[in-house]
Amino acid sequence: MKTRQQRIAYKEDNKDYFLTSPEQYSKIDADQIIEYSSENSGIPKAQMASAFYALNQQVEQFLLNGHSLELLNLGYLYLSVNAKAVETEEEAGAKAVKRISVKFRQSKKLRDKINSNVQLVNALTGKQQDSTSNSQSVNGSSGNTGNGGGSNENSGELEG
Repeated sequence: MKTRQQRIAYKEDNKDYFLTSPEQYSKIDADQIIEYSSENSGIPKAQMASAFYALNQQVEQFLLNGHSLELLNLGYLYLSVNAKAVETEEEAGAKAVKRISVKFRQSKKLRDKINSNVQLVNALTGKQQDSTSNSQSVNGSSGNTGNGGGSNENSGELEG
C-alpha cells in the first residue's frame, strides 16, 4: 500500500488530500501463470496450458449462464447488475440495466492473509508505516476483479 498526496477534482476547497491505494508491481499474464503453475506442479507446460484454457472457457460459460464460481481459497466470481430504480414493472427489466459486470468477493482466508501481510509505505517520505497502529484492519471485501496489489517475501505478489 502507498499513501500519496493529491488534489481531488470534485472537492471545492482546492486543498490537497492524502490517499492510500494498493501499489501495483506488475501485471501477470496468462503465459506467466501457465509457466509458474507448470514449474510449481511438475505438470508439463503444454498440458498446463491446455487445462488453463479449458478452465478459462468454463469460467466464462458459467458466468454467462448466471452462476457464481468458487475459486478454492481465493473467493467467488459472480455477475453484478447496476440498474435504475423505476416506478413501474413495465420500465423494469433489461431496459433499466445500466451495466453488467463481473465482481470478485474474496474469501475470509484470503482477506486474513492480505491483512496480515500488507505493507503500508508513505509515498511522500518512503517510510514504512505500521498497519497494526491503525484502528481499522485493511479490508477490500468486494469490488471489481483484481487490482489489489502488494507483496511479501512469504506471500508472493497478489495481482488480478
